[in-house]
Amino acid sequence: IRYVTGKDEAKILASDGVLLGTNTEMTQSFELQRQLNPRIKKPVGHIALSFKPEDKPRLTNEFMAKIALEYMQMMGI
Repeated sequence: IRYVTGKDEAKILASDGVLLGTNTEMTQSFELQRQLNPRIKKPVGHIALSFKPEDKPRLTNEFMAKIALEYMQMMGI
C-alpha cells in the first residue's frame, strides 16, 4: 500500500469494496477480504495503466477512474 500511497502526487481516484483510510486500515480491509474468500491467494495486486504525454490534457481524474474501472471489468477483477 505504501508503495502507491507514499508518492507525493498519489491520489486514490476510485475504490470499490475496499475500506479507505490509513494504510493500515486499507491493508486490514484487503486481508479481511482474503479471509472471507479462501480462493484469494494474493489480496493485493498492482497494475499500471500508462498514457501518452499528449493525452494529458483530456485525462481528468474522473476519466482515468472510468478507464481503470472498465479495464478491471474486462479483466474480471
